[in-house]
Amino acid sequence: MERCDFLAGSVAMLTLSAAPEAMAAKAKKKAAGRANPLLAEWNTPWGVPPFNLIQTRDFEPALRVAMAEKLADIQAISAAKTPATFETVIVPLEKSGQRLTRATTVFYNLTGMMSTPDLQKIEGKVSASLSQHDSTISQDPKIFARVKAAFDSRESQSLNPAQTQLLEDTYAGFVRNGALLNPTQKKRLADIDARLTHLQVQFGQNVLAGQSSFALPLKTKEDLAGLSDSFIAAAAAEAKERKIDALGVVTLSRSSFEPFLTMSTRRDLREAVQKGWMAVSGTPGPTDNRPLIPEIVDLRNEKARLLGFKSFAHYQLDNKMAKSPEAAMDMMLGVWAASLATAKRERAMLQELAAADGLDGPIKSWDWWYYAEKVRKAKYDVDESETKPYFELGNMIEAIHWHANQLFGISFKKITGVPTWHPDVVTYEVSDPSGKPMALWYGDFFARQTKQSGAWMSSFRDQQRLIGDIKPVVFNVCNYTKAPAGQPNLLSLDDVTTLFHEFGHALHGMLSDVTYPSQSGTNVKRDFVEFPSQLMEHWVTTPEILTRFAKHHATGEIIPRALVDKIIAARNFNQGWATSEFMMAAIMDMKMHMIEGPAPKDVDAWENDILGGIGAIPEIVVRYRPGYFKHTFEGGYAAGYYSYIWAAVLECDAFQAFVEAGNVYDKATSAKLKRYIFASGGQADPLANYVAFRGRAPGVDALLADRDLRV
Repeated sequence: MERCDFLAGSVAMLTLSAAPEAMAAKAKKKAAGRANPLLAEWNTPWGVPPFNLIQTRDFEPALRVAMAEKLADIQAISAAKTPATFETVIVPLEKSGQRLTRATTVFYNLTGMMSTPDLQKIEGKVSASLSQHDSTISQDPKIFARVKAAFDSRESQSLNPAQTQLLEDTYAGFVRNGALLNPTQKKRLADIDARLTHLQVQFGQNVLAGQSSFALPLKTKEDLAGLSDSFIAAAAAEAKERKIDALGVVTLSRSSFEPFLTMSTRRDLREAVQKGWMAVSGTPGPTDNRPLIPEIVDLRNEKARLLGFKSFAHYQLDNKMAKSPEAAMDMMLGVWAASLATAKRERAMLQELAAADGLDGPIKSWDWWYYAEKVRKAKYDVDESETKPYFELGNMIEAIHWHANQLFGISFKKITGVPTWHPDVVTYEVSDPSGKPMALWYGDFFARQTKQSGAWMSSFRDQQRLIGDIKPVVFNVCNYTKAPAGQPNLLSLDDVTTLFHEFGHALHGMLSDVTYPSQSGTNVKRDFVEFPSQLMEHWVTTPEILTRFAKHHATGEIIPRALVDKIIAARNFNQGWATSEFMMAAIMDMKMHMIEGPAPKDVDAWENDILGGIGAIPEIVVRYRPGYFKHTFEGGYAAGYYSYIWAAVLECDAFQAFVEAGNVYDKATSAKLKRYIFASGGQADPLANYVAFRGRAPGVDALLADRDLRV
């Protein structure tokens, strides 16, 4: 994996951009008496963080100053003598703590993308301080009294719908964070949040360490059997980067282990890789997360009970589209029944082929990828080695930009001279249909050991108009294996789908058109936020994309129409497996957080009980085992992983609007999509926005039909 080289010592630079050695030397020379760049004005293009100037030691003092400023802002709002209204309470709250927002945004983004040992050392302390700071504000009776007074008089204030929504959300946020509790309960809630913050940071760091430490060496030519030339080249480059004496290595980056499981004829090595992934932070040792999980669940449940809910899942879903875990489970179990039945039919096909291939006995989980690819090739006459040469990363970036232009009229121009956090990062200026700059977009595509696994979108600045016409600065992160110098970076179809998905989140941020920061872009309900991104995946296999941008990396030849037809025909192949491995994780997440008593101490047995209880089959491994299930145990998607399948119901139904229009880039449908889904942020109820776009509520039938799932 690619790594940044850092300066040695306590003043190590977090990032290096243009002319890194000169910038680092200059910053080091000034370190003793320089102004803290996290608190200074950023005189950079687009006002982005001056990454080359930021040092690890800057964060703690900057955050102390910024937290004190935020508290002073809150105290001023609390002490105001004017009547409590939206304008005198909510607007000042929205404007408060601007330097704190800026500093924490940089800090947490870098802990995901550039998680150096020095940064990890302070992450727990910083997170604990911020948790205590948030608790101090959310449980302050004076500021809550002002918020409540504004909330109680909302009907007499002539507010517009967005303002009413923000006022109601702000009041609800205070209540959900303990504003109505007595002092003893508030103290306990603050202690719980502080402890959870510590445990969740530790959980994430353990996963990063566990994943980064795995490397299966490929030592002989026999170890390379079945692998493509491009995979072998990338594996060799990774071995060189890690200073491992081998022909190549397989890592736990998805762009490494998934192709290996698909292509390798060495069953013993496939087993080793699959078990290596399954064991991350789930076996005895310093990175074992299993001891943390029961405490995390118990603390979350205690918090929920303090706030009047019978489980953490009920607390989490109370303000989501689903409204209750029972409603989410009903939807999930319906999809699960169809996906499992479909997966069992797929298993029969794979077993038949494996037997013909000489396999003695039933297939195992590490065989599924391999034989699924063989069935795909036999049934549809298409395999990954045939399609991958047409999916070069640069062309796929052009594809997502063209796609955005066709849907929304926006355009992208690659620029230089903008500070970045790593030399591999690319930067684009985004313009609206009239040609005016509207956003900045970063792309960070390659895996490295200091980067968390997975793919995501985030921002350094969100769109708003409250304190000026603020343009968004967003970024996408992926973990593709970087090809050796001079060779093309080729993607699998799954990789391309991930790119479109994460770019959908970026579009959600860039197209935001709101006034108030708390309603900007992706600041929407958790089970709605994945809808815009998952919707974008539908365009990946359209002829409009494939016949323009799927070009052979060596010849420039557009992908043959016959191959396009085969890709489209094979689109739903293996969907039983793909949906089932996701559903297992989503159901496990929800059931673990629906528990009302103490969490079981034996996490492995708990996992087995849950998955066995829904009839999971051993040939399909749950997408995330508890030890490395960051979505749920590091924070954001706790009792919320169902959001992806909930959003899938929306996106499958929504794409049908384009199908019904007879044009996947229909202008009228695109305009409604932009207005009600991508631009509106959190200004309105998401279901109301969906109905405004589609003309009716969504139904699950479109999802089952789209994936060809049948009981």
